[in-house]
Amino acid sequence: MKIKFGTKALKFLSKLDRDGKERVFKKIKELGNDPFPSDVKKIKGERDVYRIRIGAFRVLYKTISKDDTILIFRVDKRSRVYKR
Repeated sequence: MKIKFGTKALKFLSKLDRDGKERVFKKIKELGNDPFPSDVKKIKGERDVYRIRIGAFRVLYKTISKDDTILIFRVDKRSRVYKR
């Protein structure tokens, strides 16, 4: 699957330190092989929106099956990621 990033996700990732970026990108790369790993959770009230946990960070993403794409639209700390 292809992986695309939204602007909010890229903005947060650009501010992370090198170690944090490596951890997040490693997990996101694994999503390309398996978009539904064992620790994935579906977000209630949303359609085709899932989250994975990477320590204190959360990655929210949508699966777009017609394009065979994963859209990473939000990466942030747990305390802020679910707020609109």
